[in-house]
Amino acid sequence: MKRILVLLCVFISCSVWADAKDLLKERLAKVDSFYAQFKQTVTTADQQLIQEGQGELWVKRPNLFNWQINEPDETSIISDGLDFWMYTPAVEQLTIMSFKQATDNRLLMLITDSNSPVWQDYRVERKQNQFTLLPTDNSQKSYMISVLPTGMIADFAIIEEDGQKSVYELSHQTLGPIDNQRFRFIAPPGTTIDDQRNN
Repeated sequence: MKRILVLLCVFISCSVWADAKDLLKERLAKVDSFYAQFKQTVTTADQQLIQEGQGELWVKRPNLFNWQINEPDETSIISDGLDFWMYTPAVEQLTIMSFKQATDNRLLMLITDSNSPVWQDYRVERKQNQFTLLPTDNSQKSYMISVLPTGMIADFAIIEEDGQKSVYELSHQTLGPIDNQRFRFIAPPGTTIDDQRNN
């Protein structure tokens, strides 16, 4: 009898995780593309403020994003679904990777593609409109994302293994088509380029 109860509990837990993951994927799929401004707050595990920042975000499914961090340090993180660019103007340095190599930006991979194989590496828990993505592989980051039933993202957070949390609160959101040129990057003259793609 105890064995049956244990198996039943495991089955129910797995069903809840599956339902939460499916619901999150369904909600994200409702919005094909959007623009938003964001405010960033980085805190330690004991809620001590480390950094504040702001920027803009363009997203187009599947796998296209342009993440512009304007403060405190200007950085561009861009993907066209095949290539991934990270540019830091202060040091005129550009890193290029294939999209699949950009594992530090898994959350954007998940947001922009409900069919991404990366989903297999997370179990999802839900509390109303807030979803927590917990890694089942050796990844050291977990994520939280608040998605309304309409598919609009209110905020998301990246949580490091040591408890440091980077929260991004979205505002001024607009839905609608975005030109694919927004998801391409051309290096300015004089840029140092580190091309890590597997050719």
